[in-house]
Amino acid sequence: MIIRNTVLLLCFLLIINTLSAKTNDTIIEPNLQIEFRASHGFIICHHPEMKVFSAHFPLFELSVDQVTFGRKSWQSKSNYPTVGVSFLYTGIGEQPELGRAFAIIPRMTFNCLKSERHQINFKLGIGIGYLTQKYDVVDNPKNTFIGSHFNAAIDIAVDYSYMITNRLGASAFLGFTHFSNGSSRTPNNGINIAHAGIGVKYFLSEPKQRLPRQISDNQQYKSWEKKNLSFTFALSYSLKDIDEYLGYGKSWSVYNIQINALKRLTEMSKIGVGCDLVYDNTDKEVLRQKGIGFTDIEILKPGISAAYELAFGNTSFIFNFGCHIAGKDLCEGRVYQKLGMMQNIGKGVFATITLTTHYGWADYIGFGIGYRIH
Repeated sequence: MIIRNTVLLLCFLLIINTLSAKTNDTIIEPNLQIEFRASHGFIICHHPEMKVFSAHFPLFELSVDQVTFGRKSWQSKSNYPTVGVSFLYTGIGEQPELGRAFAIIPRMTFNCLKSERHQINFKLGIGIGYLTQKYDVVDNPKNTFIGSHFNAAIDIAVDYSYMITNRLGASAFLGFTHFSNGSSRTPNNGINIAHAGIGVKYFLSEPKQRLPRQISDNQQYKSWEKKNLSFTFALSYSLKDIDEYLGYGKSWSVYNIQINALKRLTEMSKIGVGCDLVYDNTDKEVLRQKGIGFTDIEILKPGISAAYELAFGNTSFIFNFGCHIAGKDLCEGRVYQKLGMMQNIGKGVFATITLTTHYGWADYIGFGIGYRIH
């Protein structure tokens, strides 16, 4: 429920951000294209017990995209990316233990190489997926992939596109799709699907010509003046499951306070340092199981990290690589990584969703709200 509502909120915010950023003439001619893709794929069996589900199967995807043309400065500086939302379906080999998968995925497409007719693109999308089957100790014990119906869905693809006419194009691509709930419910081995396919896309109106690229003057960002400094404060909440200690189906609350101090490098990027304070209720349960005493203060896990933010208009991504400097239970390791997405929803206010990992292994997904000071 938490993951479903969180990702739905952020999907909604991304779509609203895309639509609300238009001027009147852009609304009349929104530079929209639709794309249909069909591919053939298989599950990457990264655990031995998954090998019984090694079938090959088709995937289908329908997308609605807006091709940017430089109306905002970040669009030209990002080489005119495409912003949109895709709807994905796959039967996952028609295997009853796994069921079917549906996903709604906001995404961005970055042009790596583009000429008048030829394009090489990189696509990245993060959204919400629904799997019709999940693990159940009695009814579905073989499905060790996923412990919940609603999951985060991540879609990555590299494609080659050829524009047959100004409005009609065809593509061939390699893709990777991942479903996971961030350990809010276990088991959570995740479903990883590798696939390849073809697609066709069509502009709903004559595509707009790109506006000339604006020349960046990054010299203005070298100083340490106040205009180049910013601070973010965020509060987030997560649900987490640790089956090895507490059994499947039990979730525990995790609270996180995060502060980042950032220095602008370019119009789109910032670098800085971050501080975290985590209160993880699963730590208390683990210590109880081990017979180790603790206080609430000892459960707190402060951390420091290096931070990097990359902004695309009202949406930005922030990466933290840090280390916990204290905490009674550090069985998951001192080193942590955070990948967060922030969506501006008001003056200085943003909604956020953050994945926390330890050495690359998902620990929990947090959602929350924050405030930015410039």
